[in-house]
Amino acid sequence: MWMDNYTFQNDQVFSVKGPFNRIIGDNPEYVYDLYLCTQTGTHIQGGHYFRKNGKRIEDYPLTAFEGKAFLIDILKRGEDITKSELIQRIGNINLQHKILILRTGHMDEVIRTGKMENAARPGLSLEAAVYLAKTKKIKMLAIDSVGVESRITKNYDVNWYLCGQDVLILEGLINLSAVSKQEVFLEAFPLKIRNVEGTPCRAIIREPIIL
Repeated sequence: MWMDNYTFQNDQVFSVKGPFNRIIGDNPEYVYDLYLCTQTGTHIQGGHYFRKNGKRIEDYPLTAFEGKAFLIDILKRGEDITKSELIQRIGNINLQHKILILRTGHMDEVIRTGKMENAARPGLSLEAAVYLAKTKKIKMLAIDSVGVESRITKNYDVNWYLCGQDVLILEGLINLSAVSKQEVFLEAFPLKIRNVEGTPCRAIIREPIIL
């Protein structure tokens, strides 16, 4: 999404200042300064997101940020996606070292309406997160929402758990309605910045691809 489409509560608001000319001569340049949070726009996060000693985003190999992916639709709002619901949708699909994309339509709704109600967010139960990390062994969880926690939460247990399992979290996807296949290829490379939990990224889905 556009970097200024949505700002999570209390995050640094994205802004652009300029243009500036910082060179001499008769041909001025036009450069701009950006001010942003690491979780601006569509963004990818590693283990340090909720773990003090978790992996920083530069600790992951490039191959961690791309791969075969499987997309499922989740329409629930304000309540958890359960382990049994995931089992029904995923079945025997092999997701080991692959990416699961949750298509909810939520982020597009937030951008369209300008409203984000915590009580109406989609997301995972902790049991569902354990199933994806331990049984299905996914390497990345992607969602078209502001996060993977469904309701107002005090402890963000799902995020904390996934970060401990080194499952990358890709949030703020949009336009998933344009994806017509379940089996696709996803790329979501972070900016090359040291010592942060994650960065904005340009997430791209290519289809079709055979798992």
